[in-house]
Amino acid sequence: MDFESILKDLVVGVEGATGAIFLDNGGEAVQWYARGDLDLLKLRAAYLAVLVQTCRACCARLNLLNISQTILEYEGAWLITEDVDGSYFVMLELADSANLAKALGRLRMATASLRQEIAA
Repeated sequence: MDFESILKDLVVGVEGATGAIFLDNGGEAVQWYARGDLDLLKLRAAYLAVLVQTCRACCARLNLLNISQTILEYEGAWLITEDVDGSYFVMLELADSANLAKALGRLRMATASLRQEIAA
């Protein structure tokens, strides 16, 4: 299964999901799938990439374990990230009415699929 199919399955599988994007550590979009505004998805992902990088740096300075997920509510949307590995992460964008617990479960499955695809 390719990256786009994994992201599409993630978005389609979560009611209220509006998009998902696979990013490298620098915030560069590798692949995406959007039901809604693609430019807004990419913009939010870029902002969240900065947040993830900042959190990682803070954790390293404080000798804490790495964060594996972030959840942020921003302008009427939920933005969830999960580390795929040390070089990539995935972001899922949700409407504020989406089921967050279901989204987290589906995101974990998609992340596992992305890891398998990278390793293949």
